[in-house]
Amino acid sequence: MPGVTVDNMVGRVLGDRYRLDAAIGSGASATVYTADDLSLERRVAVKVLHRGLVEDARFAKRFRNEAKAVAQLAHPRILNLFDWSEGDDCYLVTELLTGGSLRHMLDEGHRLSVSQAVVVGLHALEGLEVAHQRGFVHRDVKPANLLFGADARLRIADFGIARAVAESAWTEPEGALIGTARYAAPEQGSGAVVTGAADIYSLALTLIEAVTGEVPLLSDSPIATMVLRQDTNVDVPADMGPLWESLSAAAKANPTHRPTASQLIQAFHRAAADLPRPYVLPLANIDADAPAELDYPESTSTGGTEPFDDAAQATAPTVSRSPLHFADDDLAAMGMASGQVAVVGDNHRGELTDFDVDRKARWPWAIAAVALLLAVVGVANSGLFSSEIEPVPTPAAIDGEPVDEFVGMNETDALALLARRGWTPTVISERQRGSEAGQVLAQNPIAGNPWAVGQPVTLVISEGPPLVAVPEIVGSHRRDAISTMRSFDLSITSVDEVFDEEVAVDLVIALVLTSGEAPPPEVEEGAEFSLVVSKGPERRKTPDLRGLTPSEAETLLLDLDVSLEVAGEEFSTEIAEGGIISSQPLTNALVEKGGVVRVVVSKGMPFVTIPNTAGRDVDNATRLLEAAGLQVSGVSGSPTRPVLTTDPPQGESVRMGTQVEIITRR
Repeated sequence: MPGVTVDNMVGRVLGDRYRLDAAIGSGASATVYTADDLSLERRVAVKVLHRGLVEDARFAKRFRNEAKAVAQLAHPRILNLFDWSEGDDCYLVTELLTGGSLRHMLDEGHRLSVSQAVVVGLHALEGLEVAHQRGFVHRDVKPANLLFGADARLRIADFGIARAVAESAWTEPEGALIGTARYAAPEQGSGAVVTGAADIYSLALTLIEAVTGEVPLLSDSPIATMVLRQDTNVDVPADMGPLWESLSAAAKANPTHRPTASQLIQAFHRAAADLPRPYVLPLANIDADAPAELDYPESTSTGGTEPFDDAAQATAPTVSRSPLHFADDDLAAMGMASGQVAVVGDNHRGELTDFDVDRKARWPWAIAAVALLLAVVGVANSGLFSSEIEPVPTPAAIDGEPVDEFVGMNETDALALLARRGWTPTVISERQRGSEAGQVLAQNPIAGNPWAVGQPVTLVISEGPPLVAVPEIVGSHRRDAISTMRSFDLSITSVDEVFDEEVAVDLVIALVLTSGEAPPPEVEEGAEFSLVVSKGPERRKTPDLRGLTPSEAETLLLDLDVSLEVAGEEFSTEIAEGGIISSQPLTNALVEKGGVVRVVVSKGMPFVTIPNTAGRDVDNATRLLEAAGLQVSGVSGSPTRPVLTTDPPQGESVRMGTQVEIITRR
């Protein structure tokens, strides 16, 4: 039966059960309709696949297998598949979500806050985590496949369909590929094996777009986009706030350097500790009485205690959450007081560190200055400074002008004013947190006290913030390094990533001041630094190995620090026996240092059976033999007589290309 086009599907009843009401979306592979399930009397969504796919035998087989498997993938974050059918009308029946997709939200001009992106990311990661653990890779994570119910619960759509489409022979309509390439991981364009790491990359790009409105590393064509991403890590915008570090890891070009869904869930929960409560998402048809705030979901990760790596776990902060947080499926709002978030770092448990004690011991004058400013006038001059300052007479014993307010002035202006007033300056230098060099921190006597001309006025002048020792962080993991620098009240303002043949990925190669200079042993508290971090060895482009022998290819790959593995043998009409037919990854794809290139080696020409040509004339016999892939070497006998036999004879199995002699009567 000829297929029904998209235009006249509305009103049709599919499978004697699903009556299509209205088209709510159309893409490169299918059109989605709202529908009534006449058997169970419920509203559903029906995804009808385009005719070009249905007529492809390879797609039909893959679709059948994927639909059966995905139907078993039950999870609150994965779109529920109710039914499916193949044949003239190939379709999927799923739950109907009326909140629209993230794509719809972005197309309407809405952008997510970082807090909202954390919630969306956590929900998507929970679904991906379960799918990856069961061996499923989505392959097409993008805003259009992140759907919401009216209650703001997220589900991931189209599990399994992306793989079925990718393995079909059907060509998508012009321009359709860009919808997938916008969010595709580098390995999806290189012929490499696609794992769950590709979904992590795509989700990272999706969240970046949801917050900033821009998809990173996007070129003017799908092919150019995939080439651009092959060996370039995504430069995550600073707009992503506390998500910057985890998304930078998730969007690395090398899939082996990306965190798993389980690891990313924990990173997102840590990021949530530094963010305000998110407001509800601007869904397509959200209820009027919807709550004003969202709650971060509890982790349902089954393996989520694992960090990005072992080293990072040692310094990861502990996140303490209110027991009043909603469970996994709940996104209803809670008041700010019922969901306070606190972070308790490893170096802040109530006890003083040696550094804290030393710093306190070096601040006697700062403490004295504060005490002076808080004292009442009657005791302001009773010896609150240390023994380095001589006691001065009490205000009652002195007849003079009121002392000016010097605190907060710079040293030059303060000394000039003292000279004009006729007082004798005494200067004590001190370092104090948050101060600027030359700033007056404290004075004695305090402002307003009458003070005679010629009497000493003591000023405590800042030499700048306290000096702190620069910690040794070269060789440590970037996350440990940032945490360590923060514990010393030093700031990392940028991270530069460079390839390094020896230093493993994400380990610190160098620490420099933002000016580009190497830091001295001690710097002022709050000093700003840049980290130079390794991207690991640069990945190698695989050479063209077709036609080479395995030993020749192995020598070529050895120079790249890449090994060779023979994955199998096949007959070939193009490559001589012993030569390489194909390689994985493909030619010019990227493989990491120490990686493996798998090749298929030719077994030579395939075997064919010599056909029966007896009784035919020479011309017909020649055409029959050549059609079988054989070569006619000549005719023995009269060329006008019927064929008696051939050499080799009929029925014999020989390699394609073998020369055959035709024998006739003389």
